[in-house]
Amino acid sequence: MNKHAFAVLLLVPVLLSACAFGYRATGSLSDVPGELLGKGYPGNRGGGRFSLSDRDGRLSCDGQALPAKALPNSGNCADDAGEGEVLCSDGRKIPVRWQAISCRAWRGSGVDAQGNRLEFRVERR
Repeated sequence: MNKHAFAVLLLVPVLLSACAFGYRATGSLSDVPGELLGKGYPGNRGGGRFSLSDRDGRLSCDGQALPAKALPNSGNCADDAGEGEVLCSDGRKIPVRWQAISCRAWRGSGVDAQGNRLEFRVERR
């Protein structure tokens, strides 16, 4: 076995295990009982994607938190903020605003057309 193939064989399990730890998304929607759970996928320039589902799997929502329009000069990730949209399997669209808590966590909220409030948080496990 050549050195490159051996290196790849060692590297693949490490990369796969790193992906398993990823980001966790949690949230609540005022007209849905219980907590919503899912995964988050941070973007390279702030914001990112996340998915949330109720415990029974009846409702799922996919969110897109757009990168901040103007990045602050402080170098502190907690200053990042932006907008986005969440689309749910029941047809609702929820415009959201997000705020970074740290370089590994952000939270946001929004209200759908019927006045139901969504609160969510995405953070590294």
